[in-house]
Amino acid sequence: MPAQSSYEYHQIRDPDFPIIFHQETLNYEESGVLAHWHENIELLWFVDGRGAVVIDSVRVEAGPGELVMIDSNRLHRIFALSAACCYYCLIVDKAFCERFGIPVGEARLKTSADSGRLRGLYGAIASEMAQKQPHYKAAVLAGVLALLAELYRNYMDRAPGLFPNREQTNRSRMVRGAISFLRRSYQQPLTIDDICREVGFSKFYFCRVFHEATGKTVVDYLNFLRCENAQLLLASGRCNVRESAERCGFHNDSYFTRIYKQQIGELPSETMRKQG
Repeated sequence: MPAQSSYEYHQIRDPDFPIIFHQETLNYEESGVLAHWHENIELLWFVDGRGAVVIDSVRVEAGPGELVMIDSNRLHRIFALSAACCYYCLIVDKAFCERFGIPVGEARLKTSADSGRLRGLYGAIASEMAQKQPHYKAAVLAGVLALLAELYRNYMDRAPGLFPNREQTNRSRMVRGAISFLRRSYQQPLTIDDICREVGFSKFYFCRVFHEATGKTVVDYLNFLRCENAQLLLASGRCNVRESAERCGFHNDSYFTRIYKQQIGELPSETMRKQG
């Protein structure tokens, strides 16, 4: 799964089937799925190994059979806690939910659940998606609605102390604003002071909160964005190593090569060679 690092736009290819469903495996030595957010609800069902999901600043650990619920517009990242961690990911279009009175944008769910009924509902969806028998889409949508109804009936987070307070909301907004700024500006020379001015917070506070939310320092995050985009240019065959580096904000070839190897796991020349 490509790492995402900002607002994640979900393109629903079939408006009559407004879900995204896939299975993912993360390895312990990998960085996992980087922090991102989106307006749709996301439901994870862990089936093998152990993983962790950081939702805003709350860390939720999960093992086989457990569900993790990620509300609309909440910053989150996922990583493995065991050698390999396997889970299903179900993303449901917000407009589809609201059409049936599911308050995705208003109410909050508990972050995790371990329930035989939820496993049964989720498992039926996974089975239909795998087998794709006649009329499976109708069966999947019926299953999704049943799963959402169960969640919003019995797993609403009504504890006032667990809802984000103003400081938590501001922290999340600050990190999301910084990520968006980095996505727009990674090609330009940037300092931490530049980013702090953009989000309006002090350097010490910003760097601490950013690391807590994303699991990376600001510099590491920026380097990953630059290398991720350089990888796309190299893989396309349109740019050589130096051109890819310059277009993504690196102005020293040896530094780019070292950071690229660190972030991507191979040399830039190796990425180019794969396209030869």
